[in-house]
Formats: sequence, C-alpha cells, structure tokens
Amino acid sequence: MTVAFLVGALKSVIAVVAVFVVSIVLHEFGHFIVAKRFGVAVPAFAVGFGPKLFKRTWRGTEYSVRLFPIGGLVQLAGEMPQDALFRKGEQIAVKLNSEGWVTVVGDPVDVRDGIVGTLRDLDLRDRLQMTIEQDGESTTYKLVPHTKLMMNARSSMPLVEKHEQMMGKPIWQRAAIILAGPVMNFLLAGVLFSLLYAHTGIPLNAPTLGKIIPGSAAASAGLMQGDRVVSVNGHTVSNWMDLVTQIQNDKGNPPKPLTLKIDRSGRSEQVVVTPRLNQGVPMLGVDQPVSHDKLRAVGGGFASVYYGSVNALHLYGQVIQHPHKQMGNLSGPVGIADVIGQQAQLGIWHVIMITGLLSLNLGLFNLLPIPALDGGRLLFMLFELVRGKAVDPRKEGFVHFVGFALLMLFAVVVTYRDVTRLF
Repeated sequence: MTVAFLVGALKSVIAVVAVFVVSIVLHEFGHFIVAKRFGVAVPAFAVGFGPKLFKRTWRGTEYSVRLFPIGGLVQLAGEMPQDALFRKGEQIAVKLNSEGWVTVVGDPVDVRDGIVGTLRDLDLRDRLQMTIEQDGESTTYKLVPHTKLMMNARSSMPLVEKHEQMMGKPIWQRAAIILAGPVMNFLLAGVLFSLLYAHTGIPLNAPTLGKIIPGSAAASAGLMQGDRVVSVNGHTVSNWMDLVTQIQNDKGNPPKPLTLKIDRSGRSEQVVVTPRLNQGVPMLGVDQPVSHDKLRAVGGGFASVYYGSVNALHLYGQVIQHPHKQMGNLSGPVGIADVIGQQAQLGIWHVIMITGLLSLNLGLFNLLPIPALDGGRLLFMLFELVRGKAVDPRKEGFVHFVGFALLMLFAVVVTYRDVTRLF
C-alpha cells in the first residue's frame, strides 16, 4: 500500500463519519432542543451507538459519546406510555426511601436487596403509582419523580410525571418536537449550500460573460469576462438563457459565425465569433456569470433546499410508480458512504455539498408518512386531531414496530445490492 492510498482512505473514513454524524446528530438535536423547551424530560442524548466511551450527566440528561461514531440518538421520556414498560403479573423488585416511596424499580435480578413482589396494577401516566402483591397482601406505592427503572444491571431510565412526558403534552407541542428534527436538517442544508455558493459563486441569469475558457472560440475572438451581450445576429438577448438559445440555434456543421453586440465597460462594440461543436452542441467556451454576494448566496442556498426537495419528491413518486425501473437510483448506507468517500478525494467543498444533499434528503425522507418515521408519527397526530382522541398507544407502537422492521428489511436489501455492485 502506498502512502497516497492510505491518506486517501483516511480522508474517506473521516469524511464518512463526519457527514453521517453531523447530519444525524443535528436531526436528533432538533428533537432534543424543542423537547427541552416544552419541558419534556430527555434522559439521554448520544453521539454514536454502542458502548459508551464518555458520559456526563447535566440537568437531567446523560450526554455520551459511543463506540460506533455513525449517527446518534435522543431519548424522550414518555414517548410511549410508561405503563407499557411493565406487564401485570410479572415479578418486580422495588427500593423505597425513608418515606416509603419507590426510588428504584426493575427485574429482581437487576435490583438487589429490593422488595420483591408481583405487579398487580399501575398508573405511571397520571398518578405515578403501582400496586405490588407480597405474601397475598397488595400494597400501593407512590413513585418519586424520576424513579430509576433499571433496564439492566448497569443502565436505567427515569419514570417521570405527566407534565414531563411526551404523551402528556398538547398535540401541537408534540408535533413541534417531531418536526424539529427534519427542520434542523433543512436548515443545515440551507447553511451548507449558502457557504458553498459564497465560495464558488451563485449563477446569475444575466447575458454577461463569465470566465473565458483559454483556447476557446470566445478567447480567440477577443471576448472578455464581464462583457455584456446586447444582441446576437440582431436578436436582442435579456438573460443568460436567451444567450444560450441564440448560440445553440445553429444546427449546422460547422456552425456559422455569430455577430455579437456587446457592452464593454460602457462602450458598445461588435465581435464576430464562430462557435465550436462540443458533443454536437455549438459552444463559445464561456462560463455562466456568478455572484459572490453574501445575501445572494444565502438566498440561493435556501432556494436550493426548496428545489432539491421538489426534485427528491419527484424521484420518490417515480419509485412508487415504477419501482423496478427506479430502484437503481436508490442507495443505502454503503452506497452513500462510497459517494462521500469519492467526494472527499475532490476536496472539502465537495464534502460540504454532499453533506448538504444528505441532510436535505434525510429531513425529507423522515417526513414521509411511513410508520416509525417522523412523518408516520405526525400522521397519527393528525388522526388524533380529526378523531378528537388518540389512537391506542399500544396499537400505534405496534404499527411503528412493523414499519421499522420493514424499513430495516428494505435497508438490508438496498445495502446488499450496494455491496454486490461495489465489490
């Protein structure tokens, strides 16, 4: 292996990790920050998945960095009913404080030296209490807010009061929390596209010549960057597309000379130029003019988010209508990582571009009304708004579970295809 190969591989790995982490973690941060704003308890916010390398608890949230740095997660209290975490009739163990309130609850294996009994009843949404039977006698215990539910011997999650539960919030606040993830992706895409346009310039639809390609027909005719074309062979042109149309109207081989009336620094001149064929299309060898104005760059960056979303939705529609024809246009994590690696070899601005595109598509895909995605959750909220009451949370949870399983199956199929295509 050469040094150049190792450097290139390292660039690709760093770019892939950075792009996925930024796009996904910022999505989760959107959910996180709005949930916090509305008073929902957020037990955990993590960068990456797997075993924890570093963790710190601050203001009720455990922040952690995990072993596999691809993506991240946020845990919202009461996103599913807390009662659904238990089964009536199961054996549980609890620890009590000096006032007889539950402070720790879980499987007897995970809660050592606790009171062990059979769970007979519980209300963890409104009253935060549970009834446990011991030796034929049932006792109802209150739970202190943020009682530790031991998921295993080492990790736990809090059981919180109704006002800190996602399920306990008004529907508009829940919808805002869900929407915040995709919105952050759109904002990130807009910012990155704006930075890209500020660097490369944003194309202008003006009949002004941009960069002149050395050795081109335009260079040979003496045309200069900044020349404003007034007319072509007597036909007035008012924008860049008019100019392109007039140049490419000639279907002859070779093309005929064109007489351009130009405005050069306030002076009117005429220049005769003969286009050259490039793949059968007449070309002068002139780039479209660009602007490095910061406000134009920001406007163009966020306009690209809109047009990119429209194009992506069109592609989704094509996939639904013609799945066999359009499946080749879809990529899973492996295919996306390959594209990111290729862009990393071309430079940082190409990585910024692909990050913006990925963030845009991540936000848009999550808004699709598919169970397990943000859009699927919003769809259930719409049903709740129309019906006047929520769908049974257990039924909704089952639908999301099935949706997630199907999405994972689809991801496996697409990833398998990506792997066979690349290797």
